Amino acid sequence: MPPALRRTLLWALAYGALGFAAGFAFGALRELLLIPAFGDRTGHLLEFPMVTGSGCAIGVWTGGRSKGPAFAIGVLGVLVLIAFESTMALGIMRVSLADYLAGYDLTRGALFPVGLALMAFAPVIGRKFSRR
Repeated sequence: MPPALRRTLLWALAYGALGFAAGFAFGALRELLLIPAFGDRTGHLLEFPMVTGSGCAIGVWTGGRSKGPAFAIGVLGVLVLIAFESTMALGIMRVSLADYLAGYDLTRGALFPVGLALMAFAPVIGRKFSRR
């Protein structure tokens, strides 16, 4: 494997893993504190900017430090995050496939795809800021 491709994949793996870790932490916060205090929908809505902001901050940091193609790192990082998240939801937590896929349905009010799209572009923003 060419060294440049290897570095890009390692940055993407790190981005996805860190994004998943942030999502896991904020998911625990949502389930343990926000939903009991504010209800299901409001708890999700309060968590969304926190988890998306932290994921994008990780992406900006990644894009500013990596040498590989920033958009590729963003997209691959999101794919890594989805792989971890789907393994956790479907394999460990035994969420049904229908319920899992509902989390991606924008017509049902799901915000997860919006956060993933923002995360895909975050390394590009980080790259632009690092070149100033």
